[in-house]
Amino acid sequence: MENRIFSSAKLFTIIFVSILYLEILFKVRVLNFEFDLTLFRIFIFSLSYSILIMFFIMFFKEKAVKIMMFSIISVITGLYFNQEIYHSFVEGFYSVAVAGDLTAGLSFLGDYIQSFRFLHIFYLLPIGSLYLLYRFKFINFNIEYCALKRPLILLISGVFLFFMGLQTIDETIEDSGALVTYSDMDLYTYMYNSQDALKKFGLLTYTQRDFFSLFRSDPLSESEYEILIADYFNTQPNHDINNFSGIFSDKNLILIMAESLDTFAINEELTPNLYRLKTENAYFENYYSPLYYRSTADTEFLTQTSMYPNKNVTLSMDAYIENDFPYTLPKLFESRGYETLSFHNYIDYFYPRSTFHLEALGYNSYYGPEEMGMTVKNSDNDIIFNHDWQSDYDMMVAAIPEFINEDKFFVNMLTVSGHFRYNSDHEIASKHVQAVIDYEIRNDIELDSEIFYYLAANIELDLAIGYLFDELETNNKLDDTVVIIFGDHYAYGVENSTIWEYDDMKDDGSDMDLHNVPMLIYSDSFILDNTIDNYMSSIDIMPTLANLFSLPLNYAHVFGNDALANDDNVVRFADLSFVSSTFSYDSLSEEMIIPDGVNPEYIVYLSNMFINDYKYNLLVLEYNYFKEDEDIEEDETE
Repeated sequence: MENRIFSSAKLFTIIFVSILYLEILFKVRVLNFEFDLTLFRIFIFSLSYSILIMFFIMFFKEKAVKIMMFSIISVITGLYFNQEIYHSFVEGFYSVAVAGDLTAGLSFLGDYIQSFRFLHIFYLLPIGSLYLLYRFKFINFNIEYCALKRPLILLISGVFLFFMGLQTIDETIEDSGALVTYSDMDLYTYMYNSQDALKKFGLLTYTQRDFFSLFRSDPLSESEYEILIADYFNTQPNHDINNFSGIFSDKNLILIMAESLDTFAINEELTPNLYRLKTENAYFENYYSPLYYRSTADTEFLTQTSMYPNKNVTLSMDAYIENDFPYTLPKLFESRGYETLSFHNYIDYFYPRSTFHLEALGYNSYYGPEEMGMTVKNSDNDIIFNHDWQSDYDMMVAAIPEFINEDKFFVNMLTVSGHFRYNSDHEIASKHVQAVIDYEIRNDIELDSEIFYYLAANIELDLAIGYLFDELETNNKLDDTVVIIFGDHYAYGVENSTIWEYDDMKDDGSDMDLHNVPMLIYSDSFILDNTIDNYMSSIDIMPTLANLFSLPLNYAHVFGNDALANDDNVVRFADLSFVSSTFSYDSLSEEMIIPDGVNPEYIVYLSNMFINDYKYNLLVLEYNYFKEDEDIEEDETE
């Protein structure tokens, strides 16, 4: 019996030290590491989880315990490691719902493997140590219970320690007038901010809360929530007429969301059409496209609906495909007599665009690569192991005849040629290798390999833009058309350190500024300045366009803002950081940059307001709040 107790103590120590080590390693590598109350709380939670694991495995015989020990340490190690890899791609953290999209994950298996770095070997220390201790017989797995009171003691101890950890979570809610504020206990309960939850509770607790959130029942009925949502909308400020209202009324619009278009893609020699648009027309120098949970698809959701995606579903585009969205870009333009068309040069393997664009967003027509007669790979296995990114130029050639003869058109385009990974296997980049080599020779430079192929891929987009303008001019449509081009997200297929080295617009080392990407606007009757310094993000595109084109939007029923109506518009990120022209707040470091005379409590106020907005946004989606509002009512306009 004494031998079993000693063996149990050694296995418990291995589990506890492994969990605590992985928590600290993850904090050091991904989050800010500090010696504070959160570290003590994570220590208590780790201790309780270790005891509860021991409570479970000690019911089994030696062979089963051995298998479970190696399996548990491996699974826990994989959890921490995979979260870091995921974070390195999208600067966010996956939830149980997102992790369930296995087929999409498999398609990027090669990119996942290529993301491994030498220092990731530190994640293998727990499983390696367990193997060595077993190999040299420092531990054994004969720990089966031999007395009935022992499992009861372990269970009580584990639960007691867990509740001790809960007691360290602050439930205090400061008085903030009419605004609902949130405590750390609210964060633990609702997990509204993954990064903050990870920082304050640790990854295992985040995972535990994330899993059980799938089974949490709502405290209120649907009708009660609808009353709350209505009250929330009634408190939203009105939209005021401003100097930019209606300046593009009755003009056509071509809106191009360009895959991974980043600020350093605009090059006078390699992408002259984009460069000319930037220097001779309007450029939003403070446009941000924050990454959410499903990168491109979520930016699309933000842009088309002016609503936030939901991290607790696999894909918002799919989860809410049957929702009623009375205010979407195509529905707003259609209400003004426009023909609305959407084009994308990749198939529906990852996202159900052909259905979402037609049925949920309300486009009159949707053209994927099949409808445009472009070559695609039809086998799912081919897609998983060999992405065949399509040509933006070919899409432009196929798309223009479908709308160029319409009296009034709103065209939405999503490009794909600039998609990572940027190497010699990139089908589109390989077409323009010589152009980049010639550029290197002319300028006597040697580009980083990722930058080299990234620029080569974006030459295809630039050619497509050049062709578009030529055709608009040839068909006498250029004077009546506005063209807007913006990046769906920064070029996260390039190492951050490389971006900061080559990009002369971003602040070096700034994780928020990484998301600053191009937005260019062309119009022949232009009254905007060449460089526009208003802060703006993806969720603000729809209300800003509604103001510019005099569209019948009820601004109180969307979650973005008309960025040109307010010189101090705030850009909000998925981790609840935010930045404006005068202040910023980084939720990870909790660093505030505020001008003199601004009370830091105002930043806290804003943070709570944004949490509040996000929670009501999710309620609108979950309860399909607009399900009876199938038509846009003219009397709801400003």
